Amino acid sequence: MTLSLSELSQVGVLTDPATFAEYLTFTLHQDISDDAVFDALSQLDAIENSILQKDLTSKLSLSWGVSESAWPLVFPQLEKPELLKKFPEMKDGERCFPSTDGDIFIILKSERMDLNYQAAKYIANALAPVANLIEDIQGFKYLDNRDLIDFVDGTENPKNEARIESVVVDKEDSVAFGGSYLTVQRYVDRQSIWDKQSTSYQEQVIGRTKMDNIELSDDAKPVWAHNAKSKVIINDTEVKMLRQNRPYGNAMSHGTMFIGFAKSPEVIEISLKQMIFADDAGHYDRLLDFVVAETGANYFMPSKALLARFAD
Repeated sequence: MTLSLSELSQVGVLTDPATFAEYLTFTLHQDISDDAVFDALSQLDAIENSILQKDLTSKLSLSWGVSESAWPLVFPQLEKPELLKKFPEMKDGERCFPSTDGDIFIILKSERMDLNYQAAKYIANALAPVANLIEDIQGFKYLDNRDLIDFVDGTENPKNEARIESVVVDKEDSVAFGGSYLTVQRYVDRQSIWDKQSTSYQEQVIGRTKMDNIELSDDAKPVWAHNAKSKVIINDTEVKMLRQNRPYGNAMSHGTMFIGFAKSPEVIEISLKQMIFADDAGHYDRLLDFVVAETGANYFMPSKALLARFAD
């Protein structure tokens, strides 16, 4: 039986963000064998199934991706996906999108923060012989899917078949078939500066109204609005990505985890370049005056067919 692209894709790739998420970034130890990496990763399936059984209504899912540098150890017999590469650092003036470490990236999504935590603890223990856990971020749903600067996030995400077409690689003769490219950035909000802005200016920065989440008209929206600068147009057609962003943090320090899936990482790279680099008129995404990117990494989310080699 031939599986559809949606059936080949990892569950966490195509589903909407859950109420709670946990994001684990690992770097592999030096001088380890691919057999050791295989043994460690082979435990993930059992961890997911075990925790999910505690509450099926939690809808817990575990999805994971691999960096360019880690691919030869995780899939030693396979050529890496042709578009998988290290996240390129981008700088323009005081604005910077750094390129940071990460070999294995794991996304836990569910309706229960405690189950995410328990799964994360077991995952960290399972991978400890081969990898360091360098970042563990807990995300959550805030109000009606707003970020912590109080605007609705993810409004323009593709849905249904359009989502599959935008996110899942459909090149059948490629190792990437049924998988997806992922770009991850962790942003910190400059809340005290943001709060000093008028609601009208905040709406211009985002390109949508704050209260009822309506896109500003073309006449009212500045060219430097976030939803204008982040939009990708190729050959007069908008090319979509899927943002599974979630807020994280507390009253002292907080921000947004940008979790961007696309059929090609070039889509997200174009979007980020449009945001950070000023155009000929000096315009860039003004949201970057109020948020700071602290991480940046690219991964490939393998298909279920590739991950089957790790299942019990």
